[in-house]
Amino acid sequence: DRPGNGNFDEVIKNIKSLAAIAKGMGMTMLYHNHDFEFVKLDGKYALDILYEEVPADLLQTELDTCWVNVGGEVPAQYIRKYAGRCPVVHLKDFFGEKSEDMYELIGIEKKAPKRPGNFEFRPVGSGLQNFPEILTAAEESGAEWVVVEQDKPSMGLTPMESIEKSINYLKSIGY
Repeated sequence: DRPGNGNFDEVIKNIKSLAAIAKGMGMTMLYHNHDFEFVKLDGKYALDILYEEVPADLLQTELDTCWVNVGGEVPAQYIRKYAGRCPVVHLKDFFGEKSEDMYELIGIEKKAPKRPGNFEFRPVGSGLQNFPEILTAAEESGAEWVVVEQDKPSMGLTPMESIEKSINYLKSIGY
């Protein structure tokens, strides 16, 4: 269940339990966010509550920079907030405004939106994200990996053309 639906305490309990099992097997669990963890519960974002409730030795963050931005926060600031706890950063670009049909673009929530939006995922460097700032924050915060994530391609590009465009952009800024 998503935060705000009444079962978030149970979700946290389950994540904590699964993370402890993973730790016992020599693995570290990572949590990949979307924008819906940026709903406030008792004045705090659900994502922050999750990381307060589950210790860092059990759960690390795998911040998705697109969803952090769509959730209303600055990705570089959020990466720094979880410095030392964010080994993987997702680089994902987008254009447009948050809309009812966003999740259809990643294959969930197939119901027809009441009002279609202009939101679309874009190759890295082709949208609204500030990747030089994001990459600097990732380096300074101890991220071990950055992952280019391209959901549904846009701009008339195929998936392979999208990733090529992302790679070329990252090379052009020194990565």
